[in-house]
Amino acid sequence: MNNTAWGYAFVVLAVLSWAGNAIVGRLAPGADIPPIALNFWRWAGALLLLAPFAFGAVRAQWRLLLANWRLISAFGATSIAGFNSMLYLALEHTTVVQATLISAMLPAMVIASARLFLGQPISARQAAGVVVSVAGVAVIVARGDMEVLRALTPNRGDAWMLIAVAFWAAQTLMLRFVPKSMNLLAFQVAAFVAGLIVALPFYVAETAGGRPMPITLSAVLLVGYTSLFASAIGYTLWNLGVLRVGAKAAGYFGNLYPVFGALLGIVLLDEPLQWFHAVGGAVVLAGILLATLGPAPRPAASAE
Repeated sequence: MNNTAWGYAFVVLAVLSWAGNAIVGRLAPGADIPPIALNFWRWAGALLLLAPFAFGAVRAQWRLLLANWRLISAFGATSIAGFNSMLYLALEHTTVVQATLISAMLPAMVIASARLFLGQPISARQAAGVVVSVAGVAVIVARGDMEVLRALTPNRGDAWMLIAVAFWAAQTLMLRFVPKSMNLLAFQVAAFVAGLIVALPFYVAETAGGRPMPITLSAVLLVGYTSLFASAIGYTLWNLGVLRVGAKAAGYFGNLYPVFGALLGIVLLDEPLQWFHAVGGAVVLAGILLATLGPAPRPAASAE
């Protein structure tokens, strides 16, 4: 496969690795795991997993990392401390259905941000692709019953989720500014450290407020899953993909999240395959193909 094809493959595998993360977020309150604590230990675990592989690159590129400390700090604050904390906070107060629907705004937010901040144009085909894929997400999460969507009521969890999506769109765009000579694992480990530093006072405050991290088998398993699959593996694959295909193209694939979540439920939990899984999945895929396979619009002069 060529470099672009590998990029798309990495993005798809990243979304697949994240498919269980919303379920973890919903299970965490039942296991008495506070949201900030879950996020903090998730990334602390990912740091421990990746640090041995990145040690040589960090030692060789410490000057380059130091020269880009502002980018690394902003990236760590938005993606490590920001996005995931907001996601877990949201899932304490809203349903997976509503959170998934809001997360479907990611492609639109990415392409709008790329247009606003990077001057990258948006074609009618790309906009139509986003609309079609969001419709597919709605079919899946509503389980084919539009009354489910009509019954949804806004709550504060939805606001947290909207902020989370904004953080993820921001960090996806930031990858464009990572120097090509910088080792990706070195960049990620540095961002993990920066994000954990930002998250630490919030974690301490949460613990001091009477919500400590429990030391139980459930907590170890949930943190272990998020550290290995959703963080160390998924995060690396996503970044590799974005660096190859660009933020806008990668953003479209975010709507595969509920498709993969449904597939995992069918395969791992023996949930029945329903018509809305097939229809919604096909519509999401059609929207992604519509947005990514058409002729790209001519880049604006300020895009580079």
